[in-house]
Amino acid sequence: MRILTVLESPSWIERHLAGTLTDMGHQVERHSYGPYVGEFYGRARQDERREKNRALLEHARALTAQGLDLIFCYLSDDFLMVETARELAQLGVPVVNYGVDINTQWHRHIRTARYFTLMLCGQHENMNNLARYGARVFYFPFAGRAPTPEEETATFTPAAPVTFVGTPIPYRSQVLAEVERAGIPLAVYGRGWSEKNHLIEHPPNLEKTLSDLYNYGWARLRGEGLGAVSHSVMRRLSAVASGQGGGESGTAALSESVKQGFVPEGGLVALFKHSAINIGITRLESPWQNGAARHQVKVRDFEVPLAGGFYLVEDMPEHREFFDVGKEIETWRTVGELLDKVRYYLSHEHERRAIAEAGRRRALNSQTWAHRFESLFDALGLR
Repeated sequence: MRILTVLESPSWIERHLAGTLTDMGHQVERHSYGPYVGEFYGRARQDERREKNRALLEHARALTAQGLDLIFCYLSDDFLMVETARELAQLGVPVVNYGVDINTQWHRHIRTARYFTLMLCGQHENMNNLARYGARVFYFPFAGRAPTPEEETATFTPAAPVTFVGTPIPYRSQVLAEVERAGIPLAVYGRGWSEKNHLIEHPPNLEKTLSDLYNYGWARLRGEGLGAVSHSVMRRLSAVASGQGGGESGTAALSESVKQGFVPEGGLVALFKHSAINIGITRLESPWQNGAARHQVKVRDFEVPLAGGFYLVEDMPEHREFFDVGKEIETWRTVGELLDKVRYYLSHEHERRAIAEAGRRRALNSQTWAHRFESLFDALGLR
């Protein structure tokens, strides 16, 4: 098939989704609108937004005239204009849009979702809320891209037997600091760990906060309730006032010897494969805060098993949709349980390897992006 992808670039989603479609043998035409799906186009940038929407529509029309089977988008209403979505829907080609954070950002699709053939949802949560706005929702959970032969044979030795890969947020720092304090040999990889303050890629903006309240406040109030919305608003306003990100402050520090920086190009699969234990953290907020914590499945939850690595991830019910917990991956619920299981599996190599091998088999057989696309093509009648 000939498929147009409309994605942020460069990013993980381009590498995983457009890359997988290419691996599957499809002819992939790529359109990039910028580096960040949630980029805010305030009053001063409306001309830029209109021009980018015009360029997208022009590209899609030209390819449709030549023969196009599918338009696969990763867009939010921050960028996509209603008029553009309406005109894309009139091209006579299936057009789908992927929301990877429907559990927290579902409302950023309410103005355009009705125009897509399917609105793909990365989580079950809030699918019903989105359907209220005319969206034809379709569950399209995260997955992983199978390692290439080059990645399979790459060499990279982790700096410690227990590793974590990801950007720094306060809760992750708190958990990993407990692991280090317990005397467990740990190496942490990712951008931002060596900086004094935690990484804030998109600083808070008063205009954006007010715009979000105006455009999405009622939808969120209706869908999530007063408590959730007021908590979110107070965090945003506090972040704007302080000039900091919307997360927590007072994070625990890791020693410099633990922080390893970037994983070398092509070395991620080898890192997962050769780490004795890969720690996964799914919670988005600290357990020390009041209220129920929110979790989210990550792409990492599939990348580690696909690489053949042993994965010890913070537990959430969704993991049981994809793996047999205890046999294909292992989970933890409290920091104490995490420490106990790290010590246990470090000293039980045979069990650790058996779980890693079973997890790899399951991931390769049913948990790749190719499997997700096959189910989507079936739903669209594109066989």
